[in-house]
Amino acid sequence: MGALQDNPLFAGLAVFFTLCFIIGLRSFHNICPYLFSSVFRWKYAIELEDSLQLSRSRNHIALILAIPVCMVAYSYSLYDPDIFKDLSPSLKLLATCAVILTQIPIRAFLNWQFTPGGSRPKAFQAAGGLIYNYVILLFFLLFASGAALTALTGDQALVRKILLWLTGISYCLFVIRKGQILRSACNPFVTILYLCGLELLPSAILVIPGMLL
Repeated sequence: MGALQDNPLFAGLAVFFTLCFIIGLRSFHNICPYLFSSVFRWKYAIELEDSLQLSRSRNHIALILAIPVCMVAYSYSLYDPDIFKDLSPSLKLLATCAVILTQIPIRAFLNWQFTPGGSRPKAFQAAGGLIYNYVILLFFLLFASGAALTALTGDQALVRKILLWLTGISYCLFVIRKGQILRSACNPFVTILYLCGLELLPSAILVIPGMLL
């Protein structure tokens, strides 16, 4: 983290997205009760999706925070394949953002392919939109935890390890909530198939190349 102030691209993006978030602060305030409640009860995710205004506000905030999530991942080397090692700081930041953000079109395409047009579409809409909840909550979790752990320990390797664990645990919770939403619309076997197609496949596309390259 010590060299981040020497990366003008990182500094510029940090200022830009901070201003964007401040502008959207009212939207964030409106979705907060549903956003944090959806961590504990999956029905709040469906309630949020039922409101066109709230779901649009949620999507807007998630898009604002999508690149900041990538910036946190870059800052603590949470996604750091060997192929990135020789890149300059700015190119490494751009590469990290590019790889992580490919999840957006991949997930959109898979949702379009797999989501049925018939039975209880609201549940499938809520399951598809749950990733936006995850992006917002993950940013605040990693940003706050990373800053606190860095101040307390100063051990970047330890901070990185803890943040990776927090990311993994929060992702598992996200998958469980998504499975509960899908389970409300279909039987357990079909729920597992949808989870594999809509969630595990795009996540594998992100994680496996990072482990191999």
